[in-house]
Amino acid sequence: MAAIVEVVDMAQGLLNINMMNTTKITSTNYMTWSLQVHSLLDGYELAGYVDGSSVPPDQMLTTDPPTPNPAYAKWKRQDKLIYSGLLGTLSPSLQPLVSKTKSAAEMWKTISTTYANPSWGHIQQIRLQLKQAAKGDKTVDDYMQSLTSRFDQLALLGKPLALEEQLEFIFGGLPEDYKSVIDQVEGRETPPSILEVHEKLINKEAKIMAMALSHTTSSPTSAHVATTRPHTSGKPFYRPNQTWNNNKQQSRKDNRITRGYQGKCQLCGVFGHSAQRCSRLQ
Repeated sequence: MAAIVEVVDMAQGLLNINMMNTTKITSTNYMTWSLQVHSLLDGYELAGYVDGSSVPPDQMLTTDPPTPNPAYAKWKRQDKLIYSGLLGTLSPSLQPLVSKTKSAAEMWKTISTTYANPSWGHIQQIRLQLKQAAKGDKTVDDYMQSLTSRFDQLALLGKPLALEEQLEFIFGGLPEDYKSVIDQVEGRETPPSILEVHEKLINKEAKIMAMALSHTTSSPTSAHVATTRPHTSGKPFYRPNQTWNNNKQQSRKDNRITRGYQGKCQLCGVFGHSAQRCSRLQ
């Protein structure tokens, strides 16, 4: 996650943190979003502005007469800069949710209350999403990330899933191609970790992709061979043997010579000899 930090006021040390590259919050990634934002602010010692530990100073100094407190002015300016950064991580459809908040801490609380609310309906919604999850065309990494983020949400809501139940949800959305991995895992006496299962699925995915690539590469070659085999260099594959035909024609010619005249005798009416060779003349 990248962030651009600009020093707004060198004298007061105000920081304007650009959170535009932070993961946009949705109804399913609150934990990821909050972890990114809080760790970023914590890195610049500004997390207190969202978790409430940075209490604003008094607005006025107890002088006679009272005068504005410079420390409060600095705190308020820094709070507004953080508020603006948080607002940039919200989609336009979610921004009305925080329209009535006045500080970064109020915005943070409103969002956490909305998306980390441990209501029965919210928990059931997440479990339904897990039950309906399917790998489909997603990569193993994307599929696992979508499931583990929901596992983390349930844990955040105080309803963590047992390892066995997590594995059931993971296996439930896998296609038939991954059956060998499922059988291997389910045949063990103790369930493996999510990380181990993730690794096995990645390895299986690599084998499936390699087989598909091999099939794609070899299929056009086979088709080419089958198509071109009957034709070599543009000539028909089957060409009658000319020598064999010449011999056959010569054989028929020789046979006619050997057998002699095969017509009908004009004297006796018998086929097979001419009138000159008829026995009646002998």
